[in-house]
Amino acid sequence: MSEKIKAIVIRSNDRKEKDTNVLLFSVEKGKIWATLKGVKTQNAKMKLASQPFCFGEFIIEEGKTGNVVIGFECLESFHEISENIDRYFEASAVLEILDKLKFSNNFEQAQAFLLVLKTLKSLCFFSPKSIYAINKFMIGLFEILGVPLREDKCSCCGTTAFDKLYIDYSTGEFVCTGCKTYNNEEVQKTVLAALKILRNTDFEKLGTLKLAQGSEVLLLKLLVKNFERQFDEHLKLMGVLS
Repeated sequence: MSEKIKAIVIRSNDRKEKDTNVLLFSVEKGKIWATLKGVKTQNAKMKLASQPFCFGEFIIEEGKTGNVVIGFECLESFHEISENIDRYFEASAVLEILDKLKFSNNFEQAQAFLLVLKTLKSLCFFSPKSIYAINKFMIGLFEILGVPLREDKCSCCGTTAFDKLYIDYSTGEFVCTGCKTYNNEEVQKTVLAALKILRNTDFEKLGTLKLAQGSEVLLLKLLVKNFERQFDEHLKLMGVLS
C-alpha cells in the first residue's frame, strides 16, 4: 500500500551501486528514511529527489527492506541556495539542526516543517544578510519546542524593570540580576535587541534589516550553546561560525 507525503530532503547517502537512501521530513510522518532505486543512473527521473533542500510530493511504499519512493513531484528544489556558498552553509545548518531534533507531538512537527520551509524560501529568494535567517530559525524553533527566549522580562521573578539580563543555560531562559546564579552569563544589550528585532520581523523582510555590528554572531553563538545544553546535541554548523 502506498502513501503520498509532502517532504523536505534532509540528507542522503549511497545504498547500492544505483540506489540512494534519503532522510525525509514530512508533516505526516515526521522524519523517515526511504530508498530511491536506480536514482544514480544517468537518466533517472527522480534524481532531484536525492538532493538536500528539495521539497516535493513523495509516494512511499513499504518494501521488504524498508520504505521505497515509487513516485516524486518536485514542488521547489531551492537550487539557487547552492549558487551562494554562505547561504548554502546556512541552509545546511538548518538541516543539521532539524536532523538532530526529536519532536514530542504532531503539532511541533507541523510547526517545525513550516518554519524550515520559510527559512529555505528566505535564503533562496529574499537575500537576507549573513546568518540572519539561521538566527531567526533557531529563535522560532525554541518557541515551538516550548523553551522560548524572551528578552522583555525575567523568566524567574517576572520583573520587566531590569538593567541587565543573563542566560541560564540550565533552563534555557533569561534571568535578571536578582535571580541569576554564579554560572549564568550576561547577555549584551545589542544581542537582546537583535533577538527582539529578528523575532518580530518576517522572513521576507530580513534583507531590509541592519542589526548592530557583530550582534548577529554573538546571538547565534548564544542560540547554539543553548540548543546544545537543552537537547544534549553537538552542532558543527560547518562554514557558519568558523
